[in-house]
Amino acid sequence: MPKNKQHKYDKVGVGVLTGLVLPLIIFFIVYLTGENDMSFLDYIAGMRRMQALVKIGSLCVFTNVGAFWIFLHLKYEKAARGVLGATILYALLVLILRAG
Repeated sequence: MPKNKQHKYDKVGVGVLTGLVLPLIIFFIVYLTGENDMSFLDYIAGMRRMQALVKIGSLCVFTNVGAFWIFLHLKYEKAARGVLGATILYALLVLILRAG
């Protein structure tokens, strides 16, 4: 009986990388589409002063739901597990930032 051949993208590491990088890309897109003439670091500092950095970051992590769904739809369960793990890491980071 032949073994099920694993797809090269069905790896936990691919899912973790996707889950960590996708929210950062979305955050950067939000920065680029905003109407401001400040540097990226000034933008982050301003968001932190307004106490909006964690909120916007949490919304950016929400895109991981889409990546998770796509991996599940493609039957890449290991990659989906990685996205879930990255999302949990972001959730822990949000808890730590809110407590501090």
